[in-house]
Amino acid sequence: MNIIDSIRRRLPTEITRRTKLIAWASLVANIGIILTGGAVRLTDSGLGCPEWPMCTEDSLVSTAEMGIHGAIEFGNRMLTYVLIAIAAAMLLAVVRLWETHRSLVVMSTLIVAGIPVQAVIGGITVWTNLNPWVVGLHFIASAGLVMVATWILNRVNLELRSSEPGVSLIDGGTDNVTRGMAWVALGAAWAAVVLGTVVTGTGPHAGDPGSPRHDFDPQLVTQMHVVPVYVLCAATIAILFRQVGLRTSGAQRRAAWLLVGVIVAQGVVGYWQHFTGLPIGLVWAHMLGSALTMVAAANLWDRYQSSYLTRKPYSAEPSSASPEASPESSKTSMVPE
Repeated sequence: MNIIDSIRRRLPTEITRRTKLIAWASLVANIGIILTGGAVRLTDSGLGCPEWPMCTEDSLVSTAEMGIHGAIEFGNRMLTYVLIAIAAAMLLAVVRLWETHRSLVVMSTLIVAGIPVQAVIGGITVWTNLNPWVVGLHFIASAGLVMVATWILNRVNLELRSSEPGVSLIDGGTDNVTRGMAWVALGAAWAAVVLGTVVTGTGPHAGDPGSPRHDFDPQLVTQMHVVPVYVLCAATIAILFRQVGLRTSGAQRRAAWLLVGVIVAQGVVGYWQHFTGLPIGLVWAHMLGSALTMVAAANLWDRYQSSYLTRKPYSAEPSSASPEASPESSKTSMVPE
């Protein structure tokens, strides 16, 4: 037996509470990197390390001469390795389940591949003196990872809740309206995030006093940013009204109300920061709200669509995928939450 086979035999062959813990860590870490990246920008530490992948031409790490800005930027870079470790742990936790849980393996692989891509985009932001278009792309990539991490967590939770295979993630009534509005809500959330990066790139918090900004009318881009938010509100309200006539599940209703709560909170913070001159604390809170909006919209979509590559809704499956697994490990772990 070679080393690869030996390692493979040690990998999990079922979904367990440890898998759920790793899935939660993945989601929290990907939201966390958005917040630490925001802290870098809001403290003018975006060029605290003026080079990439080195911190300076001569040093891989920040030096005492670089001060607090260098420490903040280098600290944010180091968190990338934490994300990679968590993403690798998530992939290793499901990779032997390829035959039965293929979407979990694919999504976990996307996060493993996405984090280095995200790091490269971060390097390009340094090379381009924090060009606002590249900074915006950096945030959008993180939002995508948050969305995928949300879907992974939903599927892991389903496996642990289900008492038998074949239980669908869509566990309540749907119709053409709710399914269509779920797509609208997810698309509107994405549009709001993308236009939000344009608003941010037009505002005062560049990450460094000498970095370029968008030459747009701040009032105009703010009004454009609000349009998809109104669409998101309308889609969510339509789903809530349609739920009255459908036999929806508790998970579906909670998903809709979670999105309502996030929208309201995000709207309050958004208007508050706009009319108070964009104070740092409120801008940072609005960034957290953007990440939570993506979580809530992705979760709502999952409860009414949950199709993997639009083919069929995700359903719980037997965990064992290896003929080499022992009788004990070949049993699906279905621990009630």
